[in-house]
Amino acid sequence: MFQPLRWSRCAAAAGLLSLAACGGGHSSPSEPGPAPKTVTVQIVDFAFNPKDVTINPGDTVQWVQATSDAAHTVTAENSMFDSGFIFTKVGTSFSQTFNSASVTIQYHCKTHWHSNGMQGSVSVGMDAPKPGPGY
Repeated sequence: MFQPLRWSRCAAAAGLLSLAACGGGHSSPSEPGPAPKTVTVQIVDFAFNPKDVTINPGDTVQWVQATSDAAHTVTAENSMFDSGFIFTKVGTSFSQTFNSASVTIQYHCKTHWHSNGMQGSVSVGMDAPKPGPGY
């Protein structure tokens, strides 16, 4: 009667040894991605500076009024975000975090888009498409 029990213990020990040699079924932690960052776009007179930015998924873009000019907005073409007419004095800011990869979001100022070409783009990821014509 001890023989089968002894065989079970040996088989179990061999199984555990094999499992341990294979890593025990645990996966190793994946490499952490880059830490999220904030990229600043200044609103200078009737332009966004820089006009176009490329960021990683999870990054934030912060637009900051740098000059005390007319009221501006930051309005996405795809309706993803709209600051409203909050940019009326120096230092006013608006932020948007972008989580979707491989996209380019074109945006403009509602008041100065047609008259001054006040527009820009945010490309998320290195493989994001280029901004459309005119941007």
